[in-house]
Amino acid sequence: MSFDQPHLPPTPPLGPEGTGPHEIDPRRRSLGPLIAAVAVVVIGLTAFIILRAQGGAAPTATPTVTVTSSGQVPTGPSTRPPSSSRTGTVTPAPATTAPSAPAESVLLPVYYVDEVSGVAGPRLYREFRSLTLMPAGKVATALQAMISLPPSDPDYATLWPAGTLVKGIAVTAGVATVDLTAYPSSLGSGSEAAAVSQLVYTVTAADPSITGVKVRVNGAVPPSGHLDLTGVQSRGNPLDDLANVWILAPTQGLSTGSPVTVKVYGTGFEGNVPLKVFRGATEVASTQVTTMMGGFAEAQTTITLPPGTYELRAYNDNGMDATLQLWDSKTFTVT
Repeated sequence: MSFDQPHLPPTPPLGPEGTGPHEIDPRRRSLGPLIAAVAVVVIGLTAFIILRAQGGAAPTATPTVTVTSSGQVPTGPSTRPPSSSRTGTVTPAPATTAPSAPAESVLLPVYYVDEVSGVAGPRLYREFRSLTLMPAGKVATALQAMISLPPSDPDYATLWPAGTLVKGIAVTAGVATVDLTAYPSSLGSGSEAAAVSQLVYTVTAADPSITGVKVRVNGAVPPSGHLDLTGVQSRGNPLDDLANVWILAPTQGLSTGSPVTVKVYGTGFEGNVPLKVFRGATEVASTQVTTMMGGFAEAQTTITLPPGTYELRAYNDNGMDATLQLWDSKTFTVT
């Protein structure tokens, strides 16, 4: 029988209970499964329409979670750094090349200080020192030598605290920021100023492209009762900062032949620098050289001496009388 049939025969009435059969007409029974199937379809269609009307969506498949080998569930893209940036101890492979060459030695200028009798305040003296170059470069090497390496001339000294270390040097636009572990804050005003000048002259001599220095201790402006160290420290007037004369040759403790080459760097009245040679307490030779007045210049001469140990002394005269001011001396041996 077709479900599309428009008319169905009348169904016989059921008899009163006990007076006739209580059965459904077989034709009606055959429609039952079909009606149930249609009902299921209609209900499902109705539910789908309702869900769509409410903005719902059909359920999706249950998501799967991938577990890493460490047992952690990933929550997003991996944040593991590339192997080159991971921290940890890495055992290097055995060396396949020859050992590196010894550390390079360089000749660098280092400034020290001497308190010259009769002169207002300490003055700076320069020594050229052969130094093993530090990985941080020439400036750090010269600066650490200024602090830690005793001067060749025992008359000179450093004003920086023993054990002070150079932590770092950063150069920007000609200004070097020097970070140290200590500062000579307990000195008087003249000596503290000389200590800062000692540092500034050493840094700017080691790298002439540097014109100023910021002094820092553990990253901060060091405490000072005399100086404002917030900004850039620069070289002052050399006539006020430097010794008027220092001896470049012979160097302290030199053993040399004769004639002896004498070289000085200095200034003086009319550029005049008197020189005297002593053997013990006895003056055995004297001469003079001309440097510059109102500025600094080098000058040299030679002195013939027999074998022995001597002391060379360099002076300035005051331009008014015969009084001489001793500025520097060096002990040497003629062989």
